[in-house]
Amino acid sequence: MGGWDTGPFGIDTAADFANSLDDAEPEEREAPVRGILTRTVDATGRLTEGE
Repeated sequence: MGGWDTGPFGIDTAADFANSLDDAEPEEREAPVRGILTRTVDATGRLTEGE
């Protein structure tokens, strides 16, 4: 069962991502972070300014 909260790691997906970074070797951390940032930038229409 998923958990939801108002904090930045209050949802399972964010916590899972943070845990995967903790478990990864330092040289392996760039790729997943870069992937998340790229998908965020490419998410046109999903993010709106000022809301």
